[in-house]
Amino acid sequence: MAIVLVVATILLAIVLYRLLGKNEKTYAYTHTMTITYRIDGTEQIQKMNENGIVFITGKKVLIDGNPYVYQSSDRRKIQARLNREGKRIKTIVLFLANGGEKYYYVDQINSVKDVVRRS
Repeated sequence: MAIVLVVATILLAIVLYRLLGKNEKTYAYTHTMTITYRIDGTEQIQKMNENGIVFITGKKVLIDGNPYVYQSSDRRKIQARLNREGKRIKTIVLFLANGGEKYYYVDQINSVKDVVRRS
């Protein structure tokens, strides 16, 4: 009986470690820009002062609770792109259904206090 308890404890510890130990990075966005394309080929640019938190995992980015794929072997499944400057992520681009793009300008954060300071 004690062996079963030890094995169960070890398995639960491994599951908990995997859940909490994901390589997830947290970023805050401070403003966005939406680019839509009109029928005549011109662009319409709309800038907005929005802020929120973005989580980036291995293949997905989570913005406002919605997951978007940014890395996939099938190019048709890609919904977002990470624009980097050196090793830092500067913008996250979402590909909109109407053919437009939405840019999120981000900075990496380490705690909730960082979000409050940037707002």
